[in-house]
Amino acid sequence: MDDIAPISCSLCERSFHRSQLTKHHALPREKGGTQEDVELLCPQCHGMVHATFTNATLAALYPTAAQLRQAPELSKFLRWVRKQPTSRRKRNKPRRQKL
Repeated sequence: MDDIAPISCSLCERSFHRSQLTKHHALPREKGGTQEDVELLCPQCHGMVHATFTNATLAALYPTAAQLRQAPELSKFLRWVRKQPTSRRKRNKPRRQKL
């Protein structure tokens, strides 16, 4: 795979170089996920997914990036992050309680 060609984050759909994206196990490994269940997410989105949801919730309700994009808990975040430059690096605040 060409590391220079831009690839879209599976969640926010912004373009990044492959080296900037992280592997997200859409179906968590502890819940039976395999290498075939991997989606490429930007660090900002990946951090927000794990700050918001437990692995049990991800496995039960959001086992694909398409389903995560529809999650009401992420709608405000996705509207915001799509407007941000890809160079922005900001840590996501942990939620009081994961869903």
